[in-house]
Amino acid sequence: MTSMSEARFRELADAFGGDPSKWPEHERPLALQLLEIHPALQTVLDEAETLDFELDAMMATQEITIVPSPDKVRAPAGLNLKGLLNTLWPFGGLWQPAAGLVAASAAGFIVGITFTDLPAETDTTLNDQVTMIERALGADVEENFL
Repeated sequence: MTSMSEARFRELADAFGGDPSKWPEHERPLALQLLEIHPALQTVLDEAETLDFELDAMMATQEITIVPSPDKVRAPAGLNLKGLLNTLWPFGGLWQPAAGLVAASAAGFIVGITFTDLPAETDTTLNDQVTMIERALGADVEENFL
């Protein structure tokens, strides 16, 4: 490679930062020659140095915390989990409301299955459905029956 393009100079600045001493050795002399020919490229280096500074500052302020494994995490000695559960749910065991919910669901299912085949007059059911649709649409139902 005998010469370097400005685009390659920008790529090097983006990849390796604003310090040319950190750039690959075989491209460094060509980059410095291009910088002497085009001094306006110094702004590219300045921008890269600013970014390097900001990234270094950001990495220096962050602290890495090590989270212990769940096996090693224990409740404090003064914490009583049973007392906490009794405070949150003072109605006895959790099985009681669960059993009530299951019983109510079973009763509703049985009643629903039992009463699905009730005999109904077809004409009455159809008239009731038409009346409900007319009322929902805002029709004056009383006029139809007069």
